[in-house]
Amino acid sequence: MMMFDVAHVFRTFGGPRGLLDAIDLYQPGSGLTYNAVQMWSQRETIPAKWVGVVLYCIKQKGGSVREFLTDADEFL
Repeated sequence: MMMFDVAHVFRTFGGPRGLLDAIDLYQPGSGLTYNAVQMWSQRETIPAKWVGVVLYCIKQKGGSVREFLTDADEFL
């Protein structure tokens, strides 16, 4: 399973609104709402359904996907 540094994702996109705007740009008509994306931030998880589009948004922003991944073992 891929584990994301969700806080870093949101910092990079400028918060839930920025991430939602990026998702809407690359996947118009996604049906996501601000409240749903804000909940990802609070739960510190990205639902599996949206991982692909978030990875695509990261790539389009010019980021390296690796910088957004964490390993649970590093927290032990």
